[in-house]
Order: sequence, then C-alpha cells, then structure tokens
Amino acid sequence: MARRDNEVLKQFRSIELEDPVDKVIQQIKEMLHSGVLKPGDRLPSEKRIEEETGISRGTINRAFRRLESFGVLRTVPQSGTYVAAIGLDALEGLISNVIRLESRDLEALDDIRFVLEAYAAELAVEHAADTEIHDLEQVHRTIKDKISTGTISFDEDQVLHLKIAELSHNPALKSFLTLLTSEAIGLFHELEKNIGRERVAERLREAIEEHEEIVSALKRRDVQSVREALQRHYQSARRFRERVRDHNGRASQRSSDETEHDRDATGT
Repeated sequence: MARRDNEVLKQFRSIELEDPVDKVIQQIKEMLHSGVLKPGDRLPSEKRIEEETGISRGTINRAFRRLESFGVLRTVPQSGTYVAAIGLDALEGLISNVIRLESRDLEALDDIRFVLEAYAAELAVEHAADTEIHDLEQVHRTIKDKISTGTISFDEDQVLHLKIAELSHNPALKSFLTLLTSEAIGLFHELEKNIGRERVAERLREAIEEHEEIVSALKRRDVQSVREALQRHYQSARRFRERVRDHNGRASQRSSDETEHDRDATGT
C-alpha cells in the first residue's frame, strides 16, 4: 500500500493558479507584440475595459499600477493612461520582468519591503517637514481608531506604510514600495480567506503599539530607533503568520487523524 501511494504521489505536479492581474499584463504584452498597441498609445479607460470585457475594475487598476511602477505605462491627469513612448523591445522586456516578479511568497516580499521602507524612513527623518510628520501622526490616529472599533481592513492599515514612503521624497522609492505593498495586500487577502477576519483583526490590534513606536521615532528624527521599530513590526507580523500556520497545521493533522480513525473503525 505504501509503495503504491508513493508511486501515485510522484505523478502529482504542483499547480499554480494564474493571477488575473498577470493575465491582464500578458494581454497588454501580446497587444504590443502584435501591433494593436504601440508606444505612446492611449489605453481605454478602466471603466470601459470592465464594461466590454467583464474583467473587474480592481484587477485592471492593479495591473495598470504595476505596469506604471515599472515605467511601462504612464497616467496623465484628466487625459488617461498611455503606453510609455519608448522602444517596443524595451517595453516587451519590461513587461516580461513584471510578469516574472516572484512576489507570491509573503515572507520574501516582506523582507524586501522592510529593507526599502527602512531606507524610506531614514530619508523621511532627513527630508520630511514637520507638517508632514504631523500628517503621519493623524493617519496613525485614524487607523488606531478604526482598529479599536473593528472597522478597518489590512488595505487601510497599509496607508501608514505608504505615507512613510511618500515622506521619503524619493519618487522612485515611493513607486516601488507602492507596487510591493499592492502585491502584499493581494497575498494578505488570500491569507484572510484561510484564517478568517477575526484572526486578521487580532493582528491589526497588535500592530497599534508597533505603529506608535514607528511614528514616535520619526517625530524625534531618530534614525536608529525608527529602523528598530520597523524591524520589530515586520518581525511581529512574521511571528503572527507562523502562529497561524502552526495552528492550521495542527488542526489539519487532527482532522486527518480523525478521518483515518473513522476509516479503521468502519473497515473502509
């Protein structure tokens, strides 16, 4: 029996479900390759694409933002979204890099986010105006109030992190952190589906004090303290996910053991 099971198991292959955002990006790449889209062309509005194709506007928006972060698209206020006016080969190469972006691992993604956000915070200490730090404090208070009343999602919680990126006064750094945060939000939504909203709320409540330390260190213009506060924040998030995985693993094992016990009892 064990030998047969091993032989069967060897025939299974891992399955990776396509991200709809990746599919939209791939379609844009194919349109560029076929000549339907050319450098400098304006894309239809997100609303029009949704109406004509049925692709959700949120998916389209995430695809456009990701491509914009990599310089493939550019948005002109009151005008629309355009393909960057650069060579076609360069555009296709950029899109290929976007598609290959390996951000499906939340742990690996957070490692990169911490490094970049710590650098953004250092720049914020040096360049942010006092009024901007005050705005950050207000963002923190708003998030804290919403967490306390249970009326916040992970998406809104990330506003604080995006604000820190903004205070760096480095547009490229802000764009890249926005891209990574968008990917993290998508992955966290998947986690939330598996563990439930209450467990997510538990983590958000833990984060209140961590956010407080980050904002306080920024206000004091203390580079070392803000880096340490960010590191503790990311480490706490990692420990939370580890606890969730351990709990789910034990629950799954108990379920498996109970099923096996039932089979033995019935002789099936």
